[in-house]
Amino acid sequence: MAFNPTALKSVSAVADLTTTGKRTARDVVLEAIKMQLALFAEPKKEGRRWFRSGANDTAFSIRYANTALKLRGDETQLAVETKSFPDALNYFADEISKGKFDAQLIELEAARAKRTDKMRETRKNKPKG
Repeated sequence: MAFNPTALKSVSAVADLTTTGKRTARDVVLEAIKMQLALFAEPKKEGRRWFRSGANDTAFSIRYANTALKLRGDETQLAVETKSFPDALNYFADEISKGKFDAQLIELEAARAKRTDKMRETRKNKPKG
């Protein structure tokens, strides 16, 4: 049976395809927190860590676009007993999911987009040689 071209339709006409699939800053941070928890659970696993452990405590930050979020007041790094580190990260993941860090994430996303646009412009204007 041959394909009937009248079956083609605009993507905008299909409700579940109208979103671009672009991840939000919140999605990126939440996924990165999962990665940090995996790195903590498997110390020999390769990856960039947002935490460092001492004898009893673990210091950590939560980052987006290579910039640390302000976790408490202006503090971008906190510490917790090492045994409570996963609970602390899960607490912040929950707070981020609830939108409590959206103001910071919006600001950081705007800065990231501005840097990306500037790099694109620089590459575009770079003499070919």
